[in-house]
Formats: sequence, C-alpha cells, structure tokens
Amino acid sequence: MLSDFTLCISIKMRSPTVIGWLGVSAGFLACSITAWVAYRKRHRKCRRSHKANEWQHLGTVKTINFYPLKGAAPIRLQQVDCSEYGFHTNGLWERCLVAYDKSDKLVYSGSYLRMLSIRVVILGERVLRLESSNLPSPIIIDLNDLLSDPSQIVEKLRIKVVTRLVECHVEHHEWLSRVVLQQEQGLRLYVKLKPLPHEAIDIFPVMVMHERSVIDLNERLKEHSRPVDCQQFRRNLVIDSKAGVQPYDEDNWFWLKIGEEIEHSIIMRYNSDCLRCILVNINVDDCTRNADFEPFKTLNRFRIRTNPKEPTMGVYYDIYKLHLCSISAINYLSQNFR
Repeated sequence: MLSDFTLCISIKMRSPTVIGWLGVSAGFLACSITAWVAYRKRHRKCRRSHKANEWQHLGTVKTINFYPLKGAAPIRLQQVDCSEYGFHTNGLWERCLVAYDKSDKLVYSGSYLRMLSIRVVILGERVLRLESSNLPSPIIIDLNDLLSDPSQIVEKLRIKVVTRLVECHVEHHEWLSRVVLQQEQGLRLYVKLKPLPHEAIDIFPVMVMHERSVIDLNERLKEHSRPVDCQQFRRNLVIDSKAGVQPYDEDNWFWLKIGEEIEHSIIMRYNSDCLRCILVNINVDDCTRNADFEPFKTLNRFRIRTNPKEPTMGVYYDIYKLHLCSISAINYLSQNFR
C-alpha cells in the first residue's frame, strides 16, 4: 500500500518480469518512499550491480490518482493494486474507458476540454458512475455486462499498437456526446481491454511527479500567470520529498522502490521523460484554456531536455517487479543524489 511504503531508486538490473500483485495504499499518513540516483545519466542505462542497502531515502507519496476514463478527472485513492499494466482497483484498470470521435480519433482532454468535467465514481466491482456539472443526470456503466459477450470485440490501430475494444451502449454514447460536445451524438465510448501477454501497450503504466517541481514552476509563474496545480499534469503519483531534494530532481530517478524491504516491495524502472503539450494550459477547475499559454510557455524556457519543441515535466515508469505481499505498516524513507 502506497501510504505505507518506502520508495527507492537503484541501478540494480534484472530481467523485467512481474511475479505478482502488490497492494498499494496512500492513507492520511503519507506512504514511505525511497530513491537512489544513478551515477551516470539514465539515458546511458548503466548496468552496475548494487546491494540492497544502497536504496536511499527520498520522501513520501502524497497523492495516488487513478484514471478509469481517459481524459476525465482522476479518482484520488487511498489504496490501489498494481500490475505491469499500471494501477487497478475494483476490477477496473487504468484508462479502461476511452472515447473516439466521428473521425475515429481517440478523444483526449487537450482537444475536448469538457472531458475534464467528468467525474468517475466507483460503485462496486467493475461498476462505475459518470457525473458532470454539464449534465444533471449521471449514467451507470457496468463493465460486467459489457464484457459478458467476448465476441463483440473491435480493434483500432494507434501509433502502431492494436487496441482491442468493446463498445458501450447507445445511451453511454449519447450521454458523453451531450456532456462534451453538447450534441446528441458525435462521440462513442468503449471499454479498452487489457493487452494479451503477446500484445504491446499503448500507454506508460505510471507517471510520477515531484511536488517540489510544481512549487518551483509556480514561483516562476508568479509575475506572468495564475498558479497551476499538480492535477493539470495528469500524474498518477505525487512525491512529497524530504528537505534537501531539489526541484526537478526526478530527472535523475532511474529506479523507484516502494516498500522498505526488497521482498516486500514494488520496483519501477524509468521509461521516459513526460513530454508536455498544451494540455497543461487547461485549468482543471473550470475546464478553460489559459489565454497566456501558461505554464507551457514558461516550461519551454527552461525544461527543454529531449525534444526541441516539447518541454519535460514528470517521468514515466514501467513496473519492473512486484512481490506477493501487502504492506500496511508505516515504513521509513531514504535518498541519495548524483
């Protein structure tokens, strides 16, 4: 459970096999996290071998966010399960609901701002409710019903990855179209099935942000624009680091370990920096785009790292290893720096 874990970064390299499930929780008492910073830049992916005692204390996990519907507002969780495909809870998986428009393009909130007005409420195992201030009546989606007939599977190709989908009911399409487009139709809602063992995935499992980086960004925005919230960056985990950890230090975190002991932990491995688009300019409270083009404009001034047109903010991780255990005791934290 994330609220009771140690998160660490290390360069110990092994074959990336997931061997189990780990319950992760973030309670009122923040979960423990530890981090080890590689001696060489992560892009070189050095393969030195290190002992377990080289995991060092980083800080705590402040927030766990779960996104059942791609583009909608997140659910803030106290406990979540984890697999090689990301977060899971109540039989739901990360971005298990996706929408497509008339052009058969995947819908995301950067183009359809009203998607952010949709709130998801989990009612039970694979059952959820969609709500929005743009429409007085919510709608129930029961994945148990939708997935009862496996023959109704359609496939869509996106970025060379085939996604298998099950189409939702007409009333779900209509509700979503009214909320987002203010029309009777135009969007179609699907359940995105979890990939089969041989299939590639089209999203990164976990996105991690350092809260101190957002605090620093808001200091830079003071004279130019309103402050931004971590939620504008669509992160899964927000790290509240201990004193001395510098803003943007997540650039150096190659390995993360949640759990105080190796045999009682989840290990995540760096996948890529998170390149930012104009989506970060959308205020999540009123679903409006910032006319000043902030914070994207400010990020472009000092956070260009791997792409000349897209600044970096946050880091994507793959799930490297999971252990068959559940941690509920409060663990301690440690960290080291390059």
